[in-house]
Amino acid sequence: MKNLVITLQVLIMFLFLQSCEKYEMVQYGEGNEINFMADYYLGKDKKPYWVDETEYLHYETNFGINPLGDSLLLDTLLVGVKISGIPSAHPRKVVFTTKKLGDNTLEIVCPEEYYVPADTGVAVFKVLIKRPEKRNTEYSAYLTFDYEKSDFKAGTAERQIFELKAENSVNLELWGSSQEEWDGYYVMFFGDYSETKARYLITKYGGTVLNEWTMTNQFYDVLYSNGFYLDFEEYKADPNNAPLIDENTGEWIEIPDISELL
Repeated sequence: MKNLVITLQVLIMFLFLQSCEKYEMVQYGEGNEINFMADYYLGKDKKPYWVDETEYLHYETNFGINPLGDSLLLDTLLVGVKISGIPSAHPRKVVFTTKKLGDNTLEIVCPEEYYVPADTGVAVFKVLIKRPEKRNTEYSAYLTFDYEKSDFKAGTAERQIFELKAENSVNLELWGSSQEEWDGYYVMFFGDYSETKARYLITKYGGTVLNEWTMTNQFYDVLYSNGFYLDFEEYKADPNNAPLIDENTGEWIEIPDISELL
């Protein structure tokens, strides 16, 4: 009877160890493999929520419509990574690189060295995206890992690439309007539409969404004081300011004087 109990205990222990071994293989694979994580709320001005779903491994940005104008040279992106296997007792290095995606390759900047801290399998890093050189042209790239310089090897194939796209574009559709709406309403305040004029107004007054901006107190304060015309005349009078040339006429943009209408 005693021998039977011992035999059963050995058998149970064997089955337990075998199940643990299978579980480790399912959970960790070979270990030390790196994958991208995605921020579910990326681009929505919310606190990051990191997920594994591959459909969120992309980011698009537009440098054209922003209150900083041409002075905005870099966009900040937070990138998450997850490591398979047992956490290490020491930090491990991660190095990014880019691969060409389209005709115009987007440039990124890594402002520091990246390490996954000890005793964890996840980390978040800051990557900077450079402003596209050409206007109204899409730049793109695949962000991926430089495995030779990193302390990791590739994980699942579908989580080795983070797709990036950026442009420096301004048009009425992106600004939240249309040519018909401009010609029927906004032309009274700003004159004929031009991209140069739109960029000036966005940078000067911070109105990144046209229809929302024109409903603010700031807009009406400037309008009723004939401020759009007066501010622009002040801009033109300063020789240190660059000329704002209308791409449609080849001349300075114009903003109408509406003082007689006020």
